Amino acid sequence: MLTYSFGSVLIGSLVFLVGFVYLRVMSCTAVASGSGDSCANCGKQGSDTVKLKKCNACQLVKYCSVECQKAHRKQHKKACKKRSAELRDETLFGQGHDWPEEAFCPICTLPIPLPMEDHSTISCCCMKEICDGCIVAAQKRGMFDCAFCRT
Repeated sequence: MLTYSFGSVLIGSLVFLVGFVYLRVMSCTAVASGSGDSCANCGKQGSDTVKLKKCNACQLVKYCSVECQKAHRKQHKKACKKRSAELRDETLFGQGHDWPEEAFCPICTLPIPLPMEDHSTISCCCMKEICDGCIVAAQKRGMFDCAFCRT
C-alpha cells in the first residue's frame, strides 16, 4: 500500500523518513497453503456444517475449532503478532481527526488552539474567526480595524 503522508516509511515496526511517501509493507501471508476456506491446522474445508472462524488477532487464518487453533498456535504465533501489530498501526494511523474549516485562521491558515474562544475573535463585519496572533500582528502594523477585511 502506498499513500502520501508526512514522509515516513513504516516497515514492520520500524519507521524511516524518506521523502514525502508513506509506504506500508504488509509482511504476513497466510500460514496454510491452499484455499483460504480451510482450517490452517488440519486442512478441513469450510461448509454448512463446519464453520471456520478467523484468528481474532490477525484475521489472516481460519480454524475449524478451538483445539485446532491451540494446536497451530506455536507455528502461527510469530506471523500473528506481526500482522496484529500492523492492523493496530493501521487503526491508529487511520484515526486522524479532520478539523473543520472554521478551526483555521483565514489569514495565517494555522489551526486555532482549543478552546477557540480563548484564542480568537469573531469579527462582526465579515463573520470570520481570526486568531489572536494575527490580530496582534495587524495592530502592530497600525491596523486597528478588522484584520481580515480591513474595514
